[in-house]
Amino acid sequence: MTKPLIAAAVIGALPAAPASAREIDRAEIAEDFAEGVASERKVYCSDTSVMTLADGTEYRACVNWRAQVRTRLVRVYAALDGPEEDADANIDKARDCFDIAVASQNDPYRKTFDQDAFLAGARQHFAACAANTALQKPDQYRLKVYDRGVWLGGS
Repeated sequence: MTKPLIAAAVIGALPAAPASAREIDRAEIAEDFAEGVASERKVYCSDTSVMTLADGTEYRACVNWRAQVRTRLVRVYAALDGPEEDADANIDKARDCFDIAVASQNDPYRKTFDQDAFLAGARQHFAACAANTALQKPDQYRLKVYDRGVWLGGS
């Protein structure tokens, strides 16, 4: 993944959505290991049982050991923001154009993610689709990219 990931980078060719915009659609577009964050590893007892030893004393012993590894990932999303109110048919057109824009840039064989290249290509495809489908109020829709960190593995 090309670093650094910039949260909420906006596709520049489309004007900014109005302040009352809402997220219309979202798609995960990349995932990578978080840089500089070590995996967490631990071994712990997940279940115990009380045993009576040969001398008659009771002893709580572990009867189920677990090893756990957690890894920090960064997931990158493309999102489509649009007006608070719009006709359902127009929102459906915008979602279809968003799907086309995302698909046009989601090469399943890529080894790295270049956010700038993704945004440039998606911008072109969204604008072309909006024109081809006669999307109403295209200036009230915008594409953005943001990322979120997540832990994968045990709790």
